[in-house]
Amino acid sequence: MSHTLLAHLQHGLIRLATISPRVLASPPTQPRRASVALILRIRPAAEDEAWLRAKWRQGEASEEDAHLFPSMSQQDANGTMTTEARLRQFFALPWVQRGTPEVLFIKRAVREGDNWSSHVAFPGGRRDPEDESGVYTAMRETWEEVGIDLADKEFLHVGHLEDREITSSLGKRLLMILSPYVFMQLSPFSPLPNLQPTEVSSLHWVPLSLLFTPTPKWGTLHIDIARHAPRSTFVRLLLQMLVGKMSFRCIELANAPSALPLQDAAQILPDVKGPVPPVRVEDDDTLQLSPSQQEYVASHTPPLQLWGLTLGMTLDFLSHMATYNMHVLPKEPPAMSSLKRFLSHTPSAWLLGSPQTSVLAQKAPSTSEVFPRFTYPDVNFWIWMFGWRYRAIHRRWQESIGTELEHHAHWSGLAMAAFYSCVRRALVLTMVLRAMGLVTLASLGTWFTLRRFRRAHL
Repeated sequence: MSHTLLAHLQHGLIRLATISPRVLASPPTQPRRASVALILRIRPAAEDEAWLRAKWRQGEASEEDAHLFPSMSQQDANGTMTTEARLRQFFALPWVQRGTPEVLFIKRAVREGDNWSSHVAFPGGRRDPEDESGVYTAMRETWEEVGIDLADKEFLHVGHLEDREITSSLGKRLLMILSPYVFMQLSPFSPLPNLQPTEVSSLHWVPLSLLFTPTPKWGTLHIDIARHAPRSTFVRLLLQMLVGKMSFRCIELANAPSALPLQDAAQILPDVKGPVPPVRVEDDDTLQLSPSQQEYVASHTPPLQLWGLTLGMTLDFLSHMATYNMHVLPKEPPAMSSLKRFLSHTPSAWLLGSPQTSVLAQKAPSTSEVFPRFTYPDVNFWIWMFGWRYRAIHRRWQESIGTELEHHAHWSGLAMAAFYSCVRRALVLTMVLRAMGLVTLASLGTWFTLRRFRRAHL
């Protein structure tokens, strides 16, 4: 499994390094942009770790050992190798082939008034006017939030995932354009993080095997739709009563942080004996957690919930990995393909998660998992009734991955716009029908009351 996963990862990274990303231009009315860093590493196997540490010696290796660490290669330092060549060199190393791929997530600190408070995310933030590029923003924000220097030779900037539009008001108002950049750590050991407590509450290295699978551990997250309504309390209560809540599928991950701000560690780890000494970097303190401490936190805290925008960007990256060897997969018989397509158009399949004809179903969750459902079945029914265009776009999106059509359109943006368009129409229709129902019930109640009153006085 690990070797197969590494082959998919190498293919996905090389694919990102060799294709041109689709970059969205900011409209004049909303010039704000942001960037995030998707950072990957290979954690050495237990049998390799001690040997590698002896060779590593705080970043100093002899000339005969330099080939074990691509970041120390003189050829790399001179910039004579392409990104694809450096990736192939890295994945050919024996300790890499026996290692475990991991991706870095952070849990944002709790901040009042912040819509992304305590969400699982990638390090990143808004672009400043002084930033020379989007990738510079991702590197700067990563350094400020977690203390990892992506400009260091230990990290390789691989490529750029497709830009995403961050919207509000059910897709009607554009807030900013988000650019995700992918980095690969070339060293066997990660630099010590330095978490900014006001921004980050914990850092997590999550095994990629928990994500690159068609059946991850799914959960459900309920969001009050009233957050998309005007600030009128009456309107919010009315909207909540009429259409309920939005339900997002999320991937549940064990809350086993690799690092915590020291000020929070004393509250989270009161009973663990023999704590690891805090790592002091500049004026801030960050606690590196031992495996026993990670297990303790995981067993005493709720799981992390990967959902929404961060889940969407994760699935974008996994879709690149899923194209590995897709051209050699046998084609389905036409009858089976037609049956799957028919089943994917039924309301129950849409609500429960429909089978995908794309190769993505072989190794990764469907990209449609980022879209919400609603707690009231009739709202979902009307979304399905209005959603024929969304389903057509999403089907084309799935079929285009790995082909020359992949970058002919901004598929995620088109799918998002089409989906929220049918959501808005479904919500309007639902509220009209329910308002009519309430008026009808009120009219019938009044009629029966007047009828009984008249009979009582005859």
